[in-house]
Amino acid sequence: MEQQRFVRKNKAMYDAARRQDRKRTRRTVFYVCLLLAVTIVFTFVCAMVFLKVKNINISGNKVYSTEQIMEYVPIESNQNIYSFNADEIESNILTAFPYIKYINITRDLPTTVNISIIEEKPYYAANIAGDAYIISADLKVLECRPNTSVKNLGLAEIKLSNVRRCIVGSQIEFVSTRDLQALTALYDNFKANYIQSKIKSVDFSSRFDITFNYDNRFKVYIGDTDDLQIKMLFLVSIIDELDPTATGTINISNPREASYAPS
Repeated sequence: MEQQRFVRKNKAMYDAARRQDRKRTRRTVFYVCLLLAVTIVFTFVCAMVFLKVKNINISGNKVYSTEQIMEYVPIESNQNIYSFNADEIESNILTAFPYIKYINITRDLPTTVNISIIEEKPYYAANIAGDAYIISADLKVLECRPNTSVKNLGLAEIKLSNVRRCIVGSQIEFVSTRDLQALTALYDNFKANYIQSKIKSVDFSSRFDITFNYDNRFKVYIGDTDDLQIKMLFLVSIIDELDPTATGTINISNPREASYAPS
């Protein structure tokens, strides 16, 4: 009988301990939730009262003035620093300014907004439908200059055909996407071999019959863009072997055998 009373007494104590544990747990959860709520309210009040825009810094812009860009930045002094949509502003600026390639808006708490800009670099100049177009290396149309000679723009003159659409702010559209791929590959190989600054003009009237002017010294014929990487390496090695004052025509359309004809 004593053993039976002992077991019942331990069970009662165990049940009481469990009830106390549950009370402590509920109390702990309540205080944690209360603290979290107070923290959120405090943070919100601080953000509304103290985090207000005082400074807007724009960097990296050369083509467009700070005043021009600010016209598309609807952020006012003393406005809450979290009250604007940075992605929307970035999209509007990219649409309005073709020379801007990349833009990033960041908040430098407590009071500063930073706008970092990377601009496109013009590389080609093309005469399309009687107008001069300035084009980046990745074939984005940056500007149209009516009644202007492409020879006066100081860029690599490029002859194009089969252009479907040429709109400022967008990439050139060709009738065939293969033309875009071939022209992109051509510049990529110029850059990979560090000769992009030497290219004075490119005749891309046909992607199967490509020629370009190298440093006003050589007319280079490459044919199509098959084996383009090998052809460019071949060209660089040929030029390195020629006299620094040499001029003429170089044919590298055959990646296994090239020819040079002096002028």
